[in-house]
Amino acid sequence: MAYPSWREWRHPLEFALLLGVALILPLREAPKNLLWLAYILTWLVTRLRSREFGGRTDASELLLVGILITGALSAAFGGITRGDGNEWRAAADILRYGLLFVCVRRAGYDTGQKMLLLVMLVASAVLAEFEAIWNWKFAATRQALELYSVGHVNHSAIYIAICLGIAAGLLAGFWRALVVWQRALLGAATLTLLVGLFLGGSRAASAVGVLIILCSAMVAARSARLGRLAWSAAGGVLVIAALVGGTGALERQIEWGTQSYSLAQRDLIWNRGLVAWREFPVFGTGMENYGHFAEADLQRWLAHQGRPYVKRDYAGSPHAHSLYLNTLIERGVVGLAALLAFLAMVAAHLARFRPVLADGGATVALWFAGVSAWLVTVLIGFANTTLHHEHAMLAMLAFALALAARETPRR
Repeated sequence: MAYPSWREWRHPLEFALLLGVALILPLREAPKNLLWLAYILTWLVTRLRSREFGGRTDASELLLVGILITGALSAAFGGITRGDGNEWRAAADILRYGLLFVCVRRAGYDTGQKMLLLVMLVASAVLAEFEAIWNWKFAATRQALELYSVGHVNHSAIYIAICLGIAAGLLAGFWRALVVWQRALLGAATLTLLVGLFLGGSRAASAVGVLIILCSAMVAARSARLGRLAWSAAGGVLVIAALVGGTGALERQIEWGTQSYSLAQRDLIWNRGLVAWREFPVFGTGMENYGHFAEADLQRWLAHQGRPYVKRDYAGSPHAHSLYLNTLIERGVVGLAALLAFLAMVAAHLARFRPVLADGGATVALWFAGVSAWLVTVLIGFANTTLHHEHAMLAMLAFALALAARETPRR
């Protein structure tokens, strides 16, 4: 798996900035924002000078515009106004990851550059995980495994899970092309990221991580013709990761299941949010306003809806711990419709352009990166709020690379 030198890169300064974004994304907040801005501006200047903007607007970009518009409508017409402009700052997060998606999808980077970008995302995630373990276990500056720039342990788990899929996809796609030390490095990165998921203890992310490993074994068995070796390797990785990282997520699920606590009060959090949505069904409460209404508001809305107030049926939270309910409640039915349409379009593309035996390792790696980002976003999205901030930028990078790979669809 050879990569071109920087002198052979298409748009070298622009791509170097993108690599910088990939490197710093889970590590530091301010440099991430500065590098993102520098990349977007450089991309725009380069395209204005060359007059090459990457072709026609496609469905994915139109649907992203729809998500952005619904975010703006929610900020403008949502039911709760805090007066500090927070709704608009939250809507700007959509613009940030949307612009990253459009620029990368249209950039026309060559295969070597795309592979280098995937490798950089994996390397930065491993580095960020080591820092998080140090801060948690040794420096005691964090209470859990939290990537420095990503934050909360569940959000960090989402980020790690996507990078796990990227690492596993590179390994599955390029196994036969890799020399021993490259296989060892990618294998170690995959194992490290899976251990991080188990250490973090997120039940949803750990389950999706196991699913990703099994899917990568299936892909490797077919595309690299590894057969039983791929399944044996996947089993070994899962066993070692469980021994090193523990089975806290599984034990917690079993314990909470016996206590009828499997949702960890999410049902009570959702009950509270749905009361607000019934009051503001079209444009929602406004972005980032999920947790910003008082108990008196809740009681007033329930009375308006002809429903009794029973305190034990509701619990507060800054967000819904669900991508779908959080979007519905903060952005209304229009916001949820736009989000589901975009995710469905990505799924349809990945299904249509899935690799065949004749495809090379790069095609497999790019496709699997997109599949992993989709699985993490959609499946973990049932129990946690995916697709925002750092892991939204990461997912959009993976989607853009996967959708830009124009391959003949499988018949």
